[in-house]
Amino acid sequence: SIPCLSYLVTLLAVLQHSPPLASAGNLTIEDKLRANFYINSSCSTSDGFSPIYGQNLEQLFRSLVDSVPSSGFDNTSIGEAPNTAYGLALCRGDVPADICRNCITSAAETVKFKCPNSRSAVIWHSSCLLRFNDTRFFGTIGGSEKVRLSPPKNSTSADRQAGRDFVDALVRDAASNPKMYATGIQPQGNYTSYGMAQCTRDLTPVDCMVCLQNAAKEIEKSQSLNQEFRFLSMSCEMGYDTRIFFVTSWPS
Repeated sequence: SIPCLSYLVTLLAVLQHSPPLASAGNLTIEDKLRANFYINSSCSTSDGFSPIYGQNLEQLFRSLVDSVPSSGFDNTSIGEAPNTAYGLALCRGDVPADICRNCITSAAETVKFKCPNSRSAVIWHSSCLLRFNDTRFFGTIGGSEKVRLSPPKNSTSADRQAGRDFVDALVRDAASNPKMYATGIQPQGNYTSYGMAQCTRDLTPVDCMVCLQNAAKEIEKSQSLNQEFRFLSMSCEMGYDTRIFFVTSWPS
């Protein structure tokens, strides 16, 4: 099984892995999504990796690159036991098919470098998630949650309550959406909150809500509802910022 990642990572690790959620030099949001920045990965050991399983993985990656961009999600399996490769890929709900395809292609290449000969792994890029395993995992909530935090900001109890209400609404909206994706924009006094929540679509709406509620609990536990954060797991993700970090309409 994939070892759990630490729930909290330091700011230094965040800066090493990827640019801040809403600022990377002069890049626009669209440019950052096109760039498909690597965020993180988690790997199993290489025990039991066989050439046949490796061939099935390659075929799995090709299948996901072909099938996912049209809808933003797919899960499939390749090969026969004991070398069956199970996998899924999810693209952010605000990216078009070409960026989705490029992200999955990039993630498939990166995971082979980051997790050589692993029988199971998950990798997060800025525009997509790619996960594979040698056992069937579809329809179950995956672990390895992590929270990326920015430096804390001064806030009031009213700010924190508004943050909780905002996140709760995102959870409900994502779980009830057929694409299991939701964004939100909410003015809060002298600033505006921007949020995004998404689940892999092998989950039921109930499990999507559970995954995102777990995310919200971890975020609140780390007292980050008043600052920028991004929560990532194998089955869902959630982001919040006081600057917009998702695309509402791509330029033509």
